[in-house]
Amino acid sequence: MSNWYNQVNHKTAPILEAIKQQPFIKQLMDGTLPQSVFEFYINQDALYLAEYKKILLLSVSSVLTVMRLSFLDAATGIIAVENALHHVFMKSVTFNNVPSPTCELYTSYLTRIINNQTLEEGLAAILPCFTIYKAIGDYILEHQTNKQNNPYQDWINTYGGAAFEASVNQAIAIVNKYAESANKDVLHKMEVTFTKASKLEWLFWDSAYNKEQWKI
Repeated sequence: MSNWYNQVNHKTAPILEAIKQQPFIKQLMDGTLPQSVFEFYINQDALYLAEYKKILLLSVSSVLTVMRLSFLDAATGIIAVENALHHVFMKSVTFNNVPSPTCELYTSYLTRIINNQTLEEGLAAILPCFTIYKAIGDYILEHQTNKQNNPYQDWINTYGGAAFEASVNQAIAIVNKYAESANKDVLHKMEVTFTKASKLEWLFWDSAYNKEQWKI
């Protein structure tokens, strides 16, 4: 399959559209998102990223040697971009080291797939964190009318920026390369994991907007 990502991205387009319609995204775009909600999100995102780094490193170690450097570039690229962003926004946040139920669910799902399923499924599972953030960053930049006075503009510019785009494109290219030689069963499983991870992206923003807590 020459361009697996384009096909699965088309199939999961309704999930991306649902994310665009979330109040978190709408209010992030117009700058009215309550600061407490954004701070909760940034805190949880930092906890997620700490686990995501480990997941990426596990993936890098399994990728074929000829593609390892390219995947490492993509992985370190996204980590560098997000670390810089967290450095800006975490200054005013009182850090809470307890992941929300959704954050725990998402990172646990990715870890399970990476450790127990095929490399192809693992790569498909980690890809939405790259592609959906890029799509949302681009969407907001295209539609917002308040670039000069949005308190979250640094976040928006980061995910709609060229450095992040380069890392995303590298990751897509590598996943597509593995999909080219995958059989139908593996391709189906790749689609399942990509779809579920995309739904977890929706859940992550929803949980942040509602400042999700453990109920017991």
